[in-house]
Amino acid sequence: MKTPLHKTLISRLLNQLGLVRLDSQSLSSIPLWQRLKVALAAFIALFVVTFTSLQLADTTSTIILLASMGASSVLLFGLPNSPLAKPWSFTGGHLISAAIGLICSHLFNDLALMAAATIGCVLFVMYIFECMHPPGGATALVPVIASTDQLLGYDFLLYPVALNVLVMLAASLVLNRLLLKRPQQKTPEKFDPVHLHQDFSPLKRLGLQPEDLLSALNSFQTVVDVSEQDLEKIYTQAQLHAYQRKSGEIRCRDIMSADLITVNADTPVATAWQLLQKHKISMLPVVDKQQQLLGVVSVADFLKNLHVPHYWGLLRHLNGLLLKRGHKKHHKRRVAELMTARLTVVSEDDHIAALIPLLSDQGLHHIPVLNRQQQLSGIITQSDLIAALYSVAQQPH
Repeated sequence: MKTPLHKTLISRLLNQLGLVRLDSQSLSSIPLWQRLKVALAAFIALFVVTFTSLQLADTTSTIILLASMGASSVLLFGLPNSPLAKPWSFTGGHLISAAIGLICSHLFNDLALMAAATIGCVLFVMYIFECMHPPGGATALVPVIASTDQLLGYDFLLYPVALNVLVMLAASLVLNRLLLKRPQQKTPEKFDPVHLHQDFSPLKRLGLQPEDLLSALNSFQTVVDVSEQDLEKIYTQAQLHAYQRKSGEIRCRDIMSADLITVNADTPVATAWQLLQKHKISMLPVVDKQQQLLGVVSVADFLKNLHVPHYWGLLRHLNGLLLKRGHKKHHKRRVAELMTARLTVVSEDDHIAALIPLLSDQGLHHIPVLNRQQQLSGIITQSDLIAALYSVAQQPH
């Protein structure tokens, strides 16, 4: 059915105005609680910066700098992964720009020429020093505007510019880490970080490589507001979304093992080991009476805390577990002392595409599945996922 012309025109107009985003991220996709936390972080940071500056610097210059610090807070908290919000971009963007503005205010007498020369130099120098930060342009104009009344001294770079920058930087690092729970982006590994070999992780061995994405970014003749790491994540998510669309509605509940062998926190360690051996499995879920998942105990948990000098010492320890001979202290140990409590889990309603990065790149061999009441309802192994992917591949398209 053809869309009426007037609706098409309205849709294009709204898209041009940015009111309807047809080709970019929708800000409404960010959870409401996350938006509230971002607003709270910006509130705290700007309050701390302003309060500190009022105590240590003069009131006039502090008030003038509030505009650029406010603009920076939007980038630091609202767009934290942007190259424009990196610590060096923020620090260099303000300090270098302030120095340029101060120099231009002493070199020129005409306000129009002074302002134009300042912004032109600021942009050029930001490109050279890789510190593009738009609010730095406002900071650069502070001594220019002040020159209509009096020329600022070079102490302006320390008080309040450097003071504001350092306090805002410290506040943003702390708040992003503690309040917003945003980990610092690490330099991408050149090898598989799970198995510590020089091959790429499984998902990266085919298709686009990190250097391909970086090359594509550098091919643009303008600043692209996304990092190589974020672009890689976007590409991976797009691949998984496309796979989900093509493979249909296969959920975790459809492929999980539901008839589970479980233990509780008070189960003796020796009993847990015997269950692992009897059922030829490598992991046992640990649950309470309400089937709430407390953790898992696996073969690896039996071995990871061993301190044996050689292979034969390991065999003696395992023999003690199997035959209940020796190692008396282990007979009194309970599963709760051995189990792993920090787990990666999925929901029954999750699409199987969500399992692919977990079981391929994170080194996991089995993933617990929870129902809507957060109770354990199944386990999915690598074999389960391989069988499901093979089944999808055999379906006619």
